Formats: sequence, structure tokens, C-alpha cells
Amino acid sequence: MTYIFNQVYIGNRLGEFEKMANRETVTAERLLVCVGPSPSSADVIRAAKSMAATLKAEWFAVYVEDPKMLRLPEAERNHAVYNLRLAEQLGAESITLRGRRVAAEIINFARQRQITKIIAGKPTRSRWQTIFFETPVDELLRRSGEIDLYVITGEPPEQKEPPVPVRPRLLRLPGYEMGLVYFILATGLSFLMFPFFELPNLIMVYLVGVMATAIHCGRGPAILNSLLSVLGFDFFFVPPRFTFAVEENHYILTFGVMFLVALVISHLTALIRRQAEAARLQERQTAAMQALSGELAGTRGVENVLQVSVKHFGEIFQCRVVALLPDENDKLQVTAGDLPSVFHKDLLKELGVARWAYDAGQIAGWGTQTMADSPILYVPLQAADATLGVLALRPRDPESEYWLLPEQLRLRLLESLAKQVALALEVERLQKTALEAQVVVETERLRSSLLGSVTHDFQTPLAAIMGSASSLLGFQGKLEAGPAQEMLANIYDEAERLSRLVNNLLDIAMLQSGTLKLHQELQPLEEVVGAALNRLEKKLGDRPVTTALPADLPMVPLDAALAEHIFINLLENSLKYTPPGSPLSIAAVQKGDEIEVEVADLGPGFPPEDLEKIFEMYYRGSEDIARKGYGLGLSICKAVVLAHGGRIWAVNRPGGGAAIHFTFPLKVQDYQ
Repeated sequence: MTYIFNQVYIGNRLGEFEKMANRETVTAERLLVCVGPSPSSADVIRAAKSMAATLKAEWFAVYVEDPKMLRLPEAERNHAVYNLRLAEQLGAESITLRGRRVAAEIINFARQRQITKIIAGKPTRSRWQTIFFETPVDELLRRSGEIDLYVITGEPPEQKEPPVPVRPRLLRLPGYEMGLVYFILATGLSFLMFPFFELPNLIMVYLVGVMATAIHCGRGPAILNSLLSVLGFDFFFVPPRFTFAVEENHYILTFGVMFLVALVISHLTALIRRQAEAARLQERQTAAMQALSGELAGTRGVENVLQVSVKHFGEIFQCRVVALLPDENDKLQVTAGDLPSVFHKDLLKELGVARWAYDAGQIAGWGTQTMADSPILYVPLQAADATLGVLALRPRDPESEYWLLPEQLRLRLLESLAKQVALALEVERLQKTALEAQVVVETERLRSSLLGSVTHDFQTPLAAIMGSASSLLGFQGKLEAGPAQEMLANIYDEAERLSRLVNNLLDIAMLQSGTLKLHQELQPLEEVVGAALNRLEKKLGDRPVTTALPADLPMVPLDAALAEHIFINLLENSLKYTPPGSPLSIAAVQKGDEIEVEVADLGPGFPPEDLEKIFEMYYRGSEDIARKGYGLGLSICKAVVLAHGGRIWAVNRPGGGAAIHFTFPLKVQDYQ
């Protein structure tokens, strides 16, 4: 029996481990943090951020709007908005869901997005409430299945947040007055019907009045109308009339049912009214976004984009708008809109608020909890990787429809429209960058073409000068020794130096333009090195050059003529900057699928600040000795090595001197 139990237990545990292993191989860690209006929710969000950073996981912040949330005061609902924005600033993807059951919506979303861990705040209900009512956290625990659930206790802040200077909508007297009118009309109609109809029919009249109040005035006036309807029906029509006393006890049950039905009708009607208002606002919001995006799609130029944005924001939100963008010195400047119509006074202070919104990437100013004493609302234009500017909005009428919206809806609309403007500005910025890059490419192409043309024109006269000087030097026996021979030798040497410069320029032009094609064949590296040493035999003189090329070194696929240029340029560079008679060395070794070559000397080495720059074209170093060259030799070496698919770098030798390392890959297909 014990054996069977252990076998079943072990089998179950192995099954669980197998499921966990499969889950880990299928998807990476994904976290979901539950966001609510509680001030302690911010601590839960920060804990989720810390956990996501530790696990290197993607994470989501989810807020569920259920009917209970909609009945909360606006100030409490705004807490949820701020908590969602906090999660966004910390790197989460914020999601707002709508449904009647919070836990069910969260679990459905978690399964759709393959969430592996859920983080929720500890509920604050009292013990007796948890006995009779299941909390969302309890339901999450019951339904989470393989998803891990973490319950965290947040510490609410001691200080209260500053009040938001938005006109409260706790009590609108016209709505209550209209509800009283509906009660009076229902009572009057009931008096007309009283002689001809039974009392239950009069209850229907009062319920119609409650429903009309809920439709036109909202939930609060409807509840008041429900209470007045029960009292009025009792006072005016239930015997004994014109008193609240009743002759028959069953009317007490009638009053209770009547009041309960009236409450249900008022609640459902108000909910439908609220949903209809939300749908209407959603439709207007969609129309506003479509109008803005449609006009932005056909607008080109940063200033034109901002002018269109200022116009649409002014029309939608009934406000005066200016757009501020950073200049070359990163100072915000008004780019579109009328400055005096928005900034009436305290210009420096308001620009400070705008700067804060720009740097922080957060909405600030009027109607928010950040710098709320400002009469202007600042909306940052947030792109993917940077804030591009700020829109400053001064409401013409703070009592207009959009400014009386719940802050959650208002900020959501503002942020949605601002993202469209930022996207249009980002497109303009990318187009400008692409155009500048195209201009640079065209400039380089023209420069390379001109360089190639000029160097070709130089080659013929230089060849003639060198040929003539060489012929005259052949008649040394017939020329008198002295200044004439020295000048003739100098002409030849300088002409040869100028010829090398022209050839280098021609190589650079061909490499940059892409007209120089590699003719790669398998070559023994020692033959390439030998050819370069033969060409430099006169310059090397008695300079010792040691080579360390292993006999078993494989043949290398390369363009022999271009590879020879590499060794010639590197050896000439060493001859320039090392003392006469100091040794040079060439070594090669196979490392994996490439050959690494080193050309080294015992000279002064490279200044440390030049090691990353010496391969740039025309760079001649930071030392005075660098003035001997033109800054082309090493850049040609780099271009040829890269054309072969290799790498090149410079180092200073530990015992003194400099070394250039470069590689040739052994596989032709890697770079063809």
C-alpha cells in the first residue's frame, strides 16, 4: 500500500515538473500587476517592477473597470489613472479592461498573453467581510491554475495628494430639480388616474417617473425620486390618505418592493445612460482622432504639422494652444500658435513647468496633480525614444464639456492625440535624417569620382617626370658630381613619392565607389609578403626584417595585388616612424577559420588617444612626427582588409613599439 501511494505521489510530482518545464521552454517569464485606485497600489507596482527587472521579464499593468469602480468618486478613479501612468513610466505596458468580474477579466487576459506570474495587492476588507464575500484576490487564487500568484502588502502614503483643481461633479442642482419635477408630474397624473384605476397602476406611474429621472438626470436624482415616490404614494393615495400611517400591513411590503424596484430601475437606467454617454464620447474621440490623423497624413514639414495640431487641439478642447520645440541649444521655443494668448503672465514660471513636462515626459499643470497651480496644461509629445516637444493648452472655458470629463477619459484622449502628433514629428525627423544621409552619400560619390578623375590625369605627367629623371640618373658618369646629381636624385625621389600618393588616392576612390573588384585566388601568404619586401628592397636597405610564417600555414583566398598593398603601406609606415636600423617583423598564425597577421616595429608606438582613429581617412595623429604622412596608407589597409571580410586593429607592444594586426578569412563564401 505504501509502495502504491509513493508511486502515485512521485508520478504526480513528475507530471507537475514536466508541465513546469514545458511552460518554461514555451514562453519566457511574463508578469502582470493588478492596478487599482488604492494609494498603496503604487508600492505594488514598484515591487512588480523590481521583480520584472530581476527576472528580465516583460510585464503588464492591468486595471479593470467594473460597475463598482464607475460608482466611485472621480478623485478615487483618478488614482487608478495615476497608478497606470506610473507603471508606464517604469516600463510596463498598461491595459484597461472592462467587465463585471475583476478576477475573471484578469485571468482571461493572463491566459491570452501567456502570463506566468500575477502580482496583486493585499485586500483591506475586514475579517467578517471576507467570510461572507469572496475578494478578487481569493477568486484569482482559485482560478489562477498554473499561473503563480503573489500577494503584496502596499504601504499607503501618509500625506494626502494635493487636490485636483477640476470642478467637482458631486451634485448638480439642475438634475435634482428636474427629478423633483418628474415626481410632481407623476403625482399629478396619479391624482387624475386615482378615481378610475387601482392603486398598483399608480405605482407604475411613479416607476416611469423614476426611469425618466434616471435617463435625463442620473443616478443620484433617480434615487431621490425613488424615495419621494414611495413617500408620495403612501401619503397621497394609500388609506388613510394624507398621512404616512397605513391601515393594512401588507402595504409596508408593497412600499419596500416599490422602493427596491425603483432603485433597480434607477441603477440600470443610469448605467445604460452612462454607457450611452461613454459610447457617444468614444465616437467623438474616434472622429477627432481620425480628423487629426487624416490631415496630418497629408501635411509635410515640422511647422505645418504643428500648425495643424494646434488648430485641432484648439477645436476639440476649446482652448488656446501653442507648440514648443527644443532649439539647437535644447531650449524650448514657441514654434506654432499665439504666445500671448496662452502665456498671460509669469512667463518664466510657466516655461519652467513646460520644461519639467518635456524632461519628465509627463502631463503637468492645470487639472493634474503635478504643478496644479498652473493655469495651463502641458502635454509632452512623446516619441518612441525621446520627447520631441510640448503642447501648452489654456482652456477658454473650464466648464466646457471636455474639461468636465472624468480625468481618466480626458487624459486618455489628450495622450492619444499627442501620440499622433509625436508620430508625425518623428516621421518628419526620420525623413530629414534620411535626406541628410542621402546628401552625404551623394557628396562622397561625387568626391570619389572627382578624386579618381584627377589622379588619373596626374599619372601620365608623373610617369614622364620619373622616366626622364631615371634616364638622366643613368648618365651619372657623364654628369659632374655635385649639386646637379643631388637635385636630379631629389626630383626622382619626390616624383616617386608623389606617384605613390596618386596611386593611394586612386585606390581610395575605387574602394569607396565600389568599382574596385576583388580577384580572389588561393595564394600562399609567404609569396605575397616576399613580393612586398622585394618592392621595398631599396627603401629597406640594411633594415632587418624578420618573418615568422609557419610552413603548415594554409593558402589564403585573397587578391594578391591588393594584399601586397597592405604589407607595403604598413612597412612604409614603420619606416617613417622608427629609428634607422631598428628591426621590423612580420608574423602570421592560424586561429580557427582565419589567418591573423602582425606587422610590428620597435619605434615609439602610437599615442593611446590615436589607437581608435589611425585608420580614419586623412587622420595623421596627434604627434608632430605624423606630419610626414598624408593619412591615407592605413585607411587603404583597412578598406582592403574589410573588402576581404577581415578585421584590422592597432596595439602598442608591451616591450615598446607598435603592431598592426589584421585577419583574412579562410572561407571564400563568407565575403563573396
